[in-house]
Amino acid sequence: MQLNVERGAPMTGKTTRLREKASAAGQDEHQIIKGSAYHKADDLELLVRHRISRGAKVICIDECSEQQIERLQSLKGDVPADLTINAVVAS
Repeated sequence: MQLNVERGAPMTGKTTRLREKASAAGQDEHQIIKGSAYHKADDLELLVRHRISRGAKVICIDECSEQQIERLQSLKGDVPADLTINAVVAS
């Protein structure tokens, strides 16, 4: 698994770049997960695992917390090696 995390101040183009990555992977904007909608890191992990089980090779997540990023990092070795997760954290 490759986890690409982009951090930065609000209004610096992070979400725009995430949308471009999603588009390049053949996804539309409403397939981007909003991390802020999942208050428990476990819930976000369950959604990510569900998408993996449905064959996702690229997962894009906007508005992640650092706790969610830590949880995603712990997935390495437990998910397919060819999976790419692109995540944005606003600081």
